[in-house]
Amino acid sequence: MTGILGKFHVEHGAYGARIVTRTQHLSGDCNEEREVDEAIQMLKDDIDACGREMKRLLEVNRRGSLFEGWPSPKDMQDA
Repeated sequence: MTGILGKFHVEHGAYGARIVTRTQHLSGDCNEEREVDEAIQMLKDDIDACGREMKRLLEVNRRGSLFEGWPSPKDMQDA
């Protein structure tokens, strides 16, 4: 999953979830304070979207399923 801008990406694995950047340039050239504020707000929104995805993936891990909707080993023991 990537954020809205595609600047960040959520990686999910056996050790948890993390955010990585896809680029070294996170904003364009800004000449006015308004442009700076807009660029930073867009990055904040992007990070927030990645944070929601990380929390969703951690919840999937807590349930024991590797993929949402698939039965976990705990479900098989109850049957």
